[in-house]
Amino acid sequence: MRTLPRKTLENTALRLKAILEVLAAQDPSAGAGTGRAEVLRQALEQVPLEGTEAELLASGVARGERALITASTKLVKAGWILKEGRAGWSITPEGRSALTEFPDVHHLNEALSGSKHSVTALTSAETQSEAVLEAALVESGAAAEPEAQVHGSHAEERYAGPSFPQPDAVAVAGTFAAALGGADWDPAADTVQLGFDRSDELWKLTVDLPAGNYEYKAALNRTWAENYGQNAHFDGANYRLEHSGGSVTFLYDHATHTVITKPDGF
Repeated sequence: MRTLPRKTLENTALRLKAILEVLAAQDPSAGAGTGRAEVLRQALEQVPLEGTEAELLASGVARGERALITASTKLVKAGWILKEGRAGWSITPEGRSALTEFPDVHHLNEALSGSKHSVTALTSAETQSEAVLEAALVESGAAAEPEAQVHGSHAEERYAGPSFPQPDAVAVAGTFAAALGGADWDPAADTVQLGFDRSDELWKLTVDLPAGNYEYKAALNRTWAENYGQNAHFDGANYRLEHSGGSVTFLYDHATHTVITKPDGF
């Protein structure tokens, strides 16, 4: 089982609380939430990345930031925040109540586990909340050390599925599909479908492309209904690729909706 450094657990707990505080400071009359990037920026500004948390993963996102993004799903499951695509993130009345009822970060995380509902009912909160958060983050694949590889007939039995929901398909649809034998900007084209690598939970595709300037976006489930462009924005601007020719690898991280490219394969 992968384990997380104690400092990462503590910092992620503080950042989850910071997310609630950032969203609670929104003006309710504005009628719209705050964009994910801005929420994360403010949370990380309050509790900066330390040590190995700042290391970049293959997706180009810092380890600590990815841990926070994945752990933030606990806030959604608890009914404390809403994540609504273009409408941004917002806090619910239950989330505001949680900040008031659980001002201490340990109590807040214990309540986040869903097993307790008031401060007076909590016992050994410091120990229990750490265990709850560690379980959530280890499940997210955000641990500092990779899990030991499993080989042989039991490898499939040990794999319990992705640590958070994944799409059925991911494509890099753009202006280079024709060079691969497909149709440009077709999210259903087989030639631009990425494969899911369960070892690091990234979607990957390596292809050989002629030299040129290309544009593309990440399209999910073979349609344009959900797609991501530059800066991981939903329905955002096209990514641009200046390619000198040869092998290039596309990597998509569904935890952050980020796409990066690596020349000369991966």
